[in-house]
Amino acid sequence: MAQLLGMTIAINAGDIDDVLDFYTRVFGRGPDTAPMDDFLEWQICPGTWLQLSTGHDRPGANNARMRFEVRDIDEAVGRMAQAQVPIGEIVRVPEVVAFANFSDNWGNALGFYQLLSARQLTTAEERRLQEAEHAARQAARDSADQQTEAAEIIDERAAKLPPIPADGSVPGQTGPTRAG
Repeated sequence: MAQLLGMTIAINAGDIDDVLDFYTRVFGRGPDTAPMDDFLEWQICPGTWLQLSTGHDRPGANNARMRFEVRDIDEAVGRMAQAQVPIGEIVRVPEVVAFANFSDNWGNALGFYQLLSARQLTTAEERRLQEAEHAARQAARDSADQQTEAAEIIDERAAKLPPIPADGSVPGQTGPTRAG
């Protein structure tokens, strides 16, 4: 078997801002790289990456895929074909990555990938900017939550008030209050 160089665990997730917020809290830092607009990566330990593909309508359980890094994707796919293991076509993202997916006999989603250029890691300055943007988004969410809470309290209080009668009378008084 060809020497494995690393591994990725890819999962689908929802809105990119929500994903960024959640995983920034989980890892205590922003992503180490974002090779595409809808894709975030955190290095979990040397050679192991968590990849989050964002913007999916139905993210959730059972959509994870584990890929193994190889030096030559064409060789890895050729070896799988020789071994009569069904494997998908090679997908190439220019100057980023080439990968091919397959499943084991039990339905676990696997694949091989080859980096086409070095990962562009987030600099310390970019990380500081990410953290500031994250804090600003969180403050905006907190403010919106407080406004929603206040509106719900007002709605609750209004729901407890007696309805205004159709004839214009004031509750607790007799007869219409309009000049007529």
